[in-house]
This record gives sequence, structure tokens and C-alpha cells, in this order.
Amino acid sequence: MTEQLRFTLSIDPAPAVSGARTATGALRDVEKAATQVGTTTEKAGAKAGAGLDKTTTAAGAAEKATTKAGAAAQKAGKDAARAGEDAAKGWEKLAEAAQSDSWGKVTGSLAMVGAALALPVGLATKEFASFDAAMSGVASTGDDARASIGALREAALEAGADTAFSATESANAVEELARAGVSAADTLGGGLTGSLDLAAAGTIEVADAAAIASTAMTQFELSGADIPHVADLLAAGAGKAMGGVDDLGMALKQSGLVASQFGLSIEETVGGLAAFASAGLLGSDAGTSLKTMLLALANPTGKSKQLLDELGISAYDAQGQFVGLEGLAGQLKAGMEGLTDAQRQQALATIFGTDAIRPASILYEQGAEGIRTWTEAVDDAGYAARTAAELQNNLIGDLEKLGGSWSTLAITMGEAADGPLRSAVQGLTGLLDAAAESPAAAQAIFGVAAGLGGLALGAAALMKGVTF
Repeated sequence: MTEQLRFTLSIDPAPAVSGARTATGALRDVEKAATQVGTTTEKAGAKAGAGLDKTTTAAGAAEKATTKAGAAAQKAGKDAARAGEDAAKGWEKLAEAAQSDSWGKVTGSLAMVGAALALPVGLATKEFASFDAAMSGVASTGDDARASIGALREAALEAGADTAFSATESANAVEELARAGVSAADTLGGGLTGSLDLAAAGTIEVADAAAIASTAMTQFELSGADIPHVADLLAAGAGKAMGGVDDLGMALKQSGLVASQFGLSIEETVGGLAAFASAGLLGSDAGTSLKTMLLALANPTGKSKQLLDELGISAYDAQGQFVGLEGLAGQLKAGMEGLTDAQRQQALATIFGTDAIRPASILYEQGAEGIRTWTEAVDDAGYAARTAAELQNNLIGDLEKLGGSWSTLAITMGEAADGPLRSAVQGLTGLLDAAAESPAAAQAIFGVAAGLGGLALGAAALMKGVTF
């Protein structure tokens, strides 16, 4: 049970008031007695003999009244002193209470209440500042983004409220897409949604997902409207083979441009990389090996060309177009099927080299049917969104969505303080800049700061004795 502090300071003024009243009455008696003495003396002039006894009596009465007044005044003084002592004791008790654990708990509780009230405001301001900086990054990408900055801002806020990602993370994805050449219209038309789905399906950062998708888009000369399709290909390739979206993204980054130059579609390229991943060839290593294998077929010479001719393998058709991974895998399967393992490995090493022998061997093992199966498997529309929904269908996903909703709310709250805070910060900056250019102003500011610092230290020393 929480300890409660209850302290009552009670000072009773009744005795002092009563004594003062008694003294006042006694003084009035003295005044009456004095008047009586004067009257009696005047009469005594006429009747000296007869009035002598009365004068004596009046004088005695005056003496008694004076004695009574003195006693009353003495009592009033004692009562007042007693009241002062009670007050002093009360302040002593208050000081003792201030030093007690109970008082410390009270002041600590008040401090916690103050911090609790200030914390949401600080968090909201910080959240808004981060989001505003991210949107400034979007605006810096060019005129297209600046012309649609309001719509892009709303899209990022909406994504923050509806997904497991914050509005700031969504804004970072918008910036990545814009820098890759994705138009604002394409970003709003599905580019941002595709990036978010890819990030959720691959459990990677939103900005990284946007970078992977936009890089693939550029390599294969696609448009921003194709981002959701690219997200489905990569998510399906990672989900149905070994590795993750980041591994497949690195493989595509290393090989995508050359694959596109050879006329490969993004679907077949991702299908081939998924086939490599199923055999354990992952990441940038897989991409580099695919690129090397394709380049080895571009202009074979010497023994390499001789072996290709003997085995009936031709990388190009009658129109001079590359036969594709499926066609190449079929030719490798047919031409080398009758060779022993040693002969086949020697032939593959001669044709493709020590590095590219790995993807060439996988193509041989898969054959045309295997590569075709992988290409169809990764071309799975809606895979990224479905996977993202399944991965987030749990408490952790609910908490992440809650965090995204809080982020959007905090940004909305913090936006209200943006104008006043920026004006205050800019004003202070101007003041400091001006002071830096004026030695006299700088000395004045130093003096004020030193004075306030001394005052704070003095207050701290004083409060060390009694804390309120």
C-alpha cells in the first residue's frame, strides 16, 4: 500500500485574543478610575473634610485597576509567546516531513506525472520532425516529386496507418523510387504498395525493398507501374527457393543488366536465379556466376567453340537472338547426356570457365523443363501481398500495425507544433549568430547565463535542505 503523508499545522490564536481583550478592559477601568479621581478631587476643594475619605477610596480603586491591567497584559504576552512557539514547532514538523521518504514519494510522483504528460508531446514532435525530413528528401529528387508532394505525403501517411511500416519508412521508400526514376504517378499507382509488400514478404527494410525493385525495373527497362509485378517475382523466387529477398535482390543486381542485354526477360532471369538458389548458389555470387556464364557464350573461341559445335550447342538462333536460359538448358541436357560425369565436367569447365561452371551445371541438371517450371513458379501474381498478410497475421504483426498507426497519429499531432517551434528555433539561431558577431553581446549573454547558473546552484543548495 502506498504510504500517505498527512500533516496539519494548527496554531490556536484564541488565548492571545482573549488576553488582549482582558488587557483592553483593564485599561478602560484605569481610565474610569482616573476620571473618578479628578471628579473627587474637585469636590474635595469644596468639601475637603467630607471628601477626604472618598478621594482615598477612589485612589485605591485606581490602584487595583492598574494592577489588574498589568496582570492581563502579562497573560496576553504569555499567550502570544505560546502561539509563536506552536508556529515554530509546526514549521519544524513541516521541514522534517519534507526530509521524509513519504514526501520524497509525493514529489517523485508529481515528477512522474509531469514527465508522463510531457512525453507524448516530445515523442510526437520527434516523430513529425523525422517524417518531415524524409519528405524533404522526396522533394529534393526533382520537379516531378515536388509537383506531387502533397499526394505523396498523404500516401506515406496512409501507408503508415494501414501497414506494419511507419509513415517515415514509407516516405523513405518513396524517395528511393523517385531517385530510381519512378514517376510520382507510378509511385501512387502501385509502386509504393509493391515496395511495402516486398518489404513485408521479405522481412527487409522498406527503403531496401524499394531500391531492389526499382533497380530491377531499370535493368529490364520496365515502368514504375511494373513495380508490383517485380515485387511478386522476387517474393515468389525467395519464398519458393533457398535464401531471402535480399539474396535474390543481390543476385539480380549483379546479373540483371547483362541478362537484359542478352534478351532475357525479368521472369526468366528470376526463374533461373531461383533455380540456382534451390541448388545452393545464392546472392551476389549467383548473379556474378550467371553474368560470367552469359558472357562466355557471347564470343566463344578455340576449344570452347569447338566443343560447343561438337555437342550441338548454339547460344543463338537463326535470327541471332539468344535462345534463353530454358533453351540453353535444353541444349546442354541433350548434348551432354551421353557423357560421363568426368567428361561432362571437363567440357563445362572448358566452355564456361571455373566460375561459370556452377550455373551451367545447374542448367544441365534442371534441363529445359526444370527452368520452365521455375520461371512459371516465380511468375505468381499477388504473391508478395499474400505472403505479407500471412506473415503479419499474428500478435507481432498487430503490434507493428499499432506502431504504424501511432506513428501517423504522432506526426499529425507534431505537425501542429511545427510552425511555432521552427520560428522559435530560427529566432534563437539568428540571435546566436548576431551575438557571435558582437563581442559585447556575447559577453552580455555570458553574464546572463552565468547569473542564471549561479541562481540555479543556489536554489539547488537551498532545496537540498527542504524539498517542495
